[in-house]
Amino acid sequence: MKRKTLSIENEISYLDNEKTGQALVCLHGHFGCASMFTFLENEYPGRLILIDQRGHGYSEHCKSYRTDEYLKDLNRVLVKEQIDNPILLGHSLGGVNAYQYASKYGNVGALIIEDIGTKVDCSNEFIKNIPQEFNNLYDIVVAFKKVNIQIDHYFLESVFYDGIHWKFRFDYNGMVISQIEMNGTHWEYWDNLKCPILLMHGTKSWACETENIKEMGKRNKNAIVKIFDGVGHTIRDERREDYIKELNDFIKNIRSN
Repeated sequence: MKRKTLSIENEISYLDNEKTGQALVCLHGHFGCASMFTFLENEYPGRLILIDQRGHGYSEHCKSYRTDEYLKDLNRVLVKEQIDNPILLGHSLGGVNAYQYASKYGNVGALIIEDIGTKVDCSNEFIKNIPQEFNNLYDIVVAFKKVNIQIDHYFLESVFYDGIHWKFRFDYNGMVISQIEMNGTHWEYWDNLKCPILLMHGTKSWACETENIKEMGKRNKNAIVKIFDGVGHTIRDERREDYIKELNDFIKNIRSN
């Protein structure tokens, strides 16, 4: 995939396979980055665009982390690449941004939402107790254990070495602010969605409640709800084969209708 940069107001970085066909545009969650979705290169035959959202990956750390600013970033990428009616796939933060973008902008062919609801009440305050540089990878593991957060490939995807220290690419303070901005109840956006929706949820998720997910399915008849028993917040990592099957079945179904 080719890495590209869009510099309008702030710098947004993204990966693009530059293929033809309907675009699948992926938005990661807090602390994540675009490369988390590179496994889809071998699964999706059309255009694939993976965005480092503001404050993450190779994108710029910003002063504002309001949802509207995330949506503007996404719209700028779609306009630059001349993409109409993409399939938007979003996890956690990316999921909220995806369904709010579809509600506000309307330029979306379908939505795939991974484990986030319309009722969001989480905190990223723990990151204030994590150092911003480490002498080695072992120290990263120790630091996360001290705050009772599992350090796995989700966080390690954002680690880099500057020649002296190991660091994370995400904006520490921005992650706290972004989560506060994201919290709330967002039914007005969900109820307004008209496109086909695949909503996936893990019953062991800390980010959203199963009852909220089920209610989302009842309130929006365009939504197909898939619940993964015993799975946590990152379904694509814990049950990748099942995750890919649900994506493929959903995409085939919307194209046949």
